[in-house]
Amino acid sequence: MLAAGLPDEMPDRLLGSLADYAREAGPTTDTVRRLLGRPARTYATWAQDHRAAFTTGGTR
Repeated sequence: MLAAGLPDEMPDRLLGSLADYAREAGPTTDTVRRLLGRPARTYATWAQDHRAAFTTGGTR
């Protein structure tokens, strides 16, 4: 970031913001349910359902 010319404090601010998100979940909405007609899935569920795509010889 610094090499790109951003201010010296930018990396610390960005990392601080990311740490805040990691500590506390953000707000939830019903957007996925309304758009897709089903509840949202967790990343863990999605990864489990698509694990073959990430293994040797898996399909994408």
